[in-house]
Amino acid sequence: MSNIKNIKTVYPLNEIINNLSNEDYHASDPISSSNCKDLLISPWLYNYKRQNKTDSTPAMKFGTMFHSLVLEPKTFDDEYVVADIPKRNTKQGKADYQELIETVGTRQLVSTDDFLQAQEMRHNLAKNELVRTLLSGGVDEQSVFWLDEASKVNCKARADYINLEQGYMVDLKTTSSLADDINFSFTTKKYHYDLSASFYVDGFKQATGKDFDFYFIAIETNAPFNYGVYKLSQGLIEQGRGKYTQALEIFATARERGNFNVPYNGGNLIELVA
Repeated sequence: MSNIKNIKTVYPLNEIINNLSNEDYHASDPISSSNCKDLLISPWLYNYKRQNKTDSTPAMKFGTMFHSLVLEPKTFDDEYVVADIPKRNTKQGKADYQELIETVGTRQLVSTDDFLQAQEMRHNLAKNELVRTLLSGGVDEQSVFWLDEASKVNCKARADYINLEQGYMVDLKTTSSLADDINFSFTTKKYHYDLSASFYVDGFKQATGKDFDFYFIAIETNAPFNYGVYKLSQGLIEQGRGKYTQALEIFATARERGNFNVPYNGGNLIELVA
């Protein structure tokens, strides 16, 4: 594994950075909340993912596109091309597809159907007064880098949307269904969203000295595109803080020993109980 860079020479610590590209942010070395979740499973998984980049799934690509449409509409056309995508099961279809790809350049191709669906989803959110209030008066895609003093590990976070004056952050999520988890508690536990929220809250406090509330806006990707708005309690924030603190300790130990190839539970025997 490569050594952690001295990020003080690249990005300032404890300052909000508003002009850092998504690519540059993800390419930087410090530990993110997603890294923390992998570390809680095993340092081996973390190390593998850092060294082997995986392709985004169609659901992930749609979520990223929807995020851009809702939070960054002014730059959407700079990132995406919406078009009817030819079927590639004929010679002519393959030729038409190749011609389309050549016009796209570095932008990402989005089917007309996916774009229309995303527009309808955005329209549903826009009808809600609470959503409109939360997504006004703030800025999107803000980054922060800091040093966790307890573990001496460099960290990073990037907020979907943050309102510095009102003191809150919003994370926009797409999901296949909320029907079985209307309170979002199972999803929060499964994906460690409490860890993410506390990591972001603490990271941006390093830069601002402020405490932040944290909200999720989750919307279904299936008609009728139902949605929910959730605020994380301080109890969940504290719970998440404990998780990421443990993850950073795991990283610090693996770094000190020079060995990240540590399996589940350290490779020790796990007793299964009834």
